[in-house]
Amino acid sequence: LSKYNGDWSFWGIKNLRLIDAHAGDATRVIVNPSAYNIPILIGEHWHVMTAGVDVDSVDDLDTGALAAGTDYYVYACTDGTTLSFKVSANATNPTGFDAAHSRKIGGFHTLCAAVGTISGHPLSGYAQKDILPASIWDLKHRAKNLVNVGLVYDSKIQKWVDIYLASGTGANTTSVNGGTISDTRNWMDFVDDGLAVGKRLLTDTEFTSIATGSNEETNITGSADPGTTSGHVDTAGRRMISNIGCEDCCGAMWQWLQDQAYIYSSTAGYWGNLPGAKGSVYTNFAADPGASEVDNGDYGGDVKLIAGGDWSAAAYAGSRSRYTSHYRWNTNSGIGARFAVEP
Repeated sequence: LSKYNGDWSFWGIKNLRLIDAHAGDATRVIVNPSAYNIPILIGEHWHVMTAGVDVDSVDDLDTGALAAGTDYYVYACTDGTTLSFKVSANATNPTGFDAAHSRKIGGFHTLCAAVGTISGHPLSGYAQKDILPASIWDLKHRAKNLVNVGLVYDSKIQKWVDIYLASGTGANTTSVNGGTISDTRNWMDFVDDGLAVGKRLLTDTEFTSIATGSNEETNITGSADPGTTSGHVDTAGRRMISNIGCEDCCGAMWQWLQDQAYIYSSTAGYWGNLPGAKGSVYTNFAADPGASEVDNGDYGGDVKLIAGGDWSAAAYAGSRSRYTSHYRWNTNSGIGARFAVEP
């Protein structure tokens, strides 16, 4: 390695990126954007990256055609002598290279639907299949659970967050384009879903940040349950996308937050047995729950915040919209979730 001049300190500097967005071209990323000397081992082959390299999502795709709303991986590849880079939807290795001749170094997510023109929006003019800049991850900049599927990074809160409303449950919980939105699950169920995949619900402050830039005081066109995740538009024909690329934050589904609130409903306190035989909650119910287990008919006191607004919220919807009357055991078809994960 002594034949190479230049700075070798890349891996020792915490905040440097191995892959970054390409200025002015949303179909490309740059590997080694600061042109450090970066040694990389691929199988038994050592290579040294010495300059920034453009990697094109179309031209460097290993096989097939680029798809919208899809996670792609960037691979450093070798034929034993020459270093090259490939983009692939295959999470194991790109077509034409085996595990001994390729190494995954990062990835990105493609935009599920064109943004159109939105004045002042960072993604205004982005086309379907363009690379979401906040979704780009690499070996030094990634989610703590090591699964960056369907995530974007919010630099203001320094967290990775789901692009899409949650679909699936338990270990199958994910953020995916075209997924069936999970609903009719109580707050506790969603907490369990997040924990199963190394994620958690957003806080009040975090939701405000990740939803900024979304449609405000409008709901989804047609004012009906969207059913599945995608790139929707609101009643004004505007794309429902935030500044960092989160879809359907406002006016599609309410979303459970971590935060606790409280509504005083009675002068008397009662114990209510929570679903799943996992304990009870003592609070000021509107009336004595009486039954063996609390349900949607039992309310009061204990409240978990929901945010954003659902398909019928209209002018009530927005990045700062909150509803403070839904208790942790409530199951509602208009409430879903979105998760965050530490970097």
